[in-house]
Amino acid sequence: MEKYQNKALGLTHHFSHDNLHIAVDEQFDHPQADALMEILRGNQARCKRIFVDVRKVAHSRPSAVAAFKSSLRAQVTEPGRLFFKGMLGFDLGINGNRVLIVKKAAAAAPKEKKHVCKGNCSHCTCGHR
Repeated sequence: MEKYQNKALGLTHHFSHDNLHIAVDEQFDHPQADALMEILRGNQARCKRIFVDVRKVAHSRPSAVAAFKSSLRAQVTEPGRLFFKGMLGFDLGINGNRVLIVKKAAAAAPKEKKHVCKGNCSHCTCGHR
């Protein structure tokens, strides 16, 4: 899997299973909006779905959000194929886009190992079902 990065703009993108995955880091300003729109415009015809991860964006400029939405309305042919990950997706998306809210994993609690009965354990309480 090849990953493309533009560190100056804080954008990365890669292709996986005919889908395009784009990540935006820390800020969403006019340069990021223009670069994101350019990636979408250049790749929407050859991807089934496009996922834009905006969970790491800490600062977004309202004028950049409005400009991006305007470009999105004019240039995205099938808005149902565009998914945003994160709360900022509600601001960036247009009618037909989807927003995915990903739950944070529980960091403190370690996972317990589950007992899988194979019918030969001495302390079995499940009756080997």
